[in-house]
Amino acid sequence: MLILGVGGSSHDYSACLVEDGNIKVAIEDERITRIKHSRNLGIRASKSRAVYYCLDTYGKTLDDVDLIVGNDLLDLNPAYYYRFRDRIILINHHLSHACSAFFVSPYENAAILIVDGHGSMFDTSPGSETLLTETITYYYGEGNNITEIKKINSKMKRVRPTTIEDSIGRFYQRLGTEIGFPFTEEGKTMGLAPYGTTKYVDEFSRYYSMDGEGNFKQTFEQKNNMIKFISNELLKAENNDVSFQIKADVAYAGQYHLEQAIIKAANFIYQKTKCKNLCLAGGVALNSVANFKILENTPFENIFIQPAAGDAGTSIGSALYGHYVIKGNVRSPASIPFSPYLGKLYKDSDIIELLKEYSSEIFFQKPEDIYTEVSKLISEGNIIGWFNGRSEIGPRSLGNRSILADARNRNMKNIINERIKHREMFRPFAPVVLEEKQSEYFDLSHPSYYMLLVPPIHVEKRNIIPSVVHVDGTGRVQTVNKDLNPQLHSLLTAFYNITNVPVLLNTSFNDNGEP
Repeated sequence: MLILGVGGSSHDYSACLVEDGNIKVAIEDERITRIKHSRNLGIRASKSRAVYYCLDTYGKTLDDVDLIVGNDLLDLNPAYYYRFRDRIILINHHLSHACSAFFVSPYENAAILIVDGHGSMFDTSPGSETLLTETITYYYGEGNNITEIKKINSKMKRVRPTTIEDSIGRFYQRLGTEIGFPFTEEGKTMGLAPYGTTKYVDEFSRYYSMDGEGNFKQTFEQKNNMIKFISNELLKAENNDVSFQIKADVAYAGQYHLEQAIIKAANFIYQKTKCKNLCLAGGVALNSVANFKILENTPFENIFIQPAAGDAGTSIGSALYGHYVIKGNVRSPASIPFSPYLGKLYKDSDIIELLKEYSSEIFFQKPEDIYTEVSKLISEGNIIGWFNGRSEIGPRSLGNRSILADARNRNMKNIINERIKHREMFRPFAPVVLEEKQSEYFDLSHPSYYMLLVPPIHVEKRNIIPSVVHVDGTGRVQTVNKDLNPQLHSLLTAFYNITNVPVLLNTSFNDNGEP
């Protein structure tokens, strides 16, 4: 049984092929179009690039596909599935998120928390100026069943669908917009927050409420008051330094209140399920700082966040919904960590032939022991582009399409920013560590395979790996498992053998603003 899952909403289109319950290929459209988040594609979305990439990679055509499933937010741009519009089954958006997390998790049962900007829309009063849309959904998963516990439905204006009440995701996104960050770039707010102070924390308590029953509330009026407050504060800045600090203080307050709301939501669903396992999805689940705070401040012992937790991951959830729910197949928990490496595998011969086309510009060779050679180059201060195996799905580079460097060099962050990344100075680079050595460097016993947890780095280790230590002493760590990524594990091991340090700097394989 070959199932095609199609994902996205008005952005982050993706596709996934599942055969007999196994994910064979998955890719985000942006990797092919080179348009970050696939924003504003318009009619170009009808090319369905990710769909045909998956089919071509697996040697199949649409005629070979038995079932096509997507989420109903694709209705925001039906051009993406226009070519197979008569065959696709559309399911609830938050349900597709829930399936993307739970069905690939290692848990037999789990509480499932979905938090994003908004999900599926409901027209309960035809002719009225507002619609309803889901913003938080609480589920419980067991076996191949996902049961809804509670859903927060909120108002949105029909003529301005971006104006949404009662949304944690929109609260955080709009706050970031007001300090200068584009939509879908909420990670910048998270990176800026540690440079801030508590100055506005009390003030921002006025702009929303969150109770112990999982209800997040932010009215249109509260949101407008928040926008006016931020604007008025920024008008007070007499120079760039003051402006930066105001923005950092706003980001700090936004991050603080996001964390408080998420912790309350997680505690609510724990009380409803009494389950020690939690699965998270939706765009807010990409806030790796808040994810770690859940581990610290709730009774949950285990947490799983699928690496494509945003809308791109709904292609995986939709395909697996087809396998487990529509087709009724029995599910067994995964015995090994979920692999995000789901893109095309390139042959050595393909790579060498491409390099030959640029032989006048690029010198290339193949060392007998690539791990020792590359780790030696890194230890000598070189920056490495590490292109290996199948590409990752999700917004984090997880060691197959990564820029790697020596975390011991305290100047390395600035060097990479000046030469390659051209990012804002407040945005940190991530540490990647051998699983066996993780607890020696990080205050974290839980694995972080997908760079979605931000724990403190032990004080005595911060001077050893200064280029990956954020201003608040934390690091968005990636745990490298020997079975999940044996090549990256071998490279880190070789580097450890040379330097006695099991940590490298890992950042995404792109320039600023690119996918």
